Amino acid sequence: MLDVFAWLDMTPRLWLGAAAVLTVGAFVQRATGFGLAVVSAPLLLMLEPRLVPVVLVLFGLTVSLMMVRYYRHEVSLGPISMALVGRLPGNVLGAWLLLAAPMVILEKLIAAIVLFAVLVTLFRFRLPVNRKTLFGAGVLSGVFGTVASISGPPMVILMHGLPPDRVRGNLAAFFILTSILTLFTLAVAGQIGIWHFGIAATLLPAVLLGNGLANRVAPKLNRRWLQIISLTLCTGSALSLLLQAG
Repeated sequence: MLDVFAWLDMTPRLWLGAAAVLTVGAFVQRATGFGLAVVSAPLLLMLEPRLVPVVLVLFGLTVSLMMVRYYRHEVSLGPISMALVGRLPGNVLGAWLLLAAPMVILEKLIAAIVLFAVLVTLFRFRLPVNRKTLFGAGVLSGVFGTVASISGPPMVILMHGLPPDRVRGNLAAFFILTSILTLFTLAVAGQIGIWHFGIAATLLPAVLLGNGLANRVAPKLNRRWLQIISLTLCTGSALSLLLQAG
């Protein structure tokens, strides 16, 4: 066991902390439709920056694959196809930021993305849904997803007002396609190594645990209180990251 942690270059305490964060993030994602990266990114950055964004993208893809089974009858990506087009330049810009920006700038950017996600959820901004807004949301989603694996908030703005199950289904399908594109972009940029797959394999049970707990427990919980708790956690961790980066 110690040999495993030596290969991962992590202490058991650090690994357990990352596993706990991912369990909570996967729980929130399964219960609300998105949130794995929003909850996990700032906390993981403070624990182990190497986990962001590659490992979070891998797990975002994993959770989305599990979610889309439940909501596949709600999926209709045709109306948001322009957002997928917008992901291409967004991913390129995000990869450039990862390569060019100092870590302190990236930490502030990720904290700002998390706070943006909180504001989107709290105030339910609404924009007209057309080709321009879809393309713009796709570009932002690409930047946010490549830098921090937080690609959901720009799309959520355009999906407000839709039935919750349709939002979950379409976001899950969107995340599957865009996570694959983001992993390809990160690989081309030289940001993915064998270490990422090794650590992801060891942490996968934590993500499956969070998803399984949500399947059993989330329907019995008050959705409003679950959202309040998760948003409070996101806000606190993002502000802590900002202070640490400063």
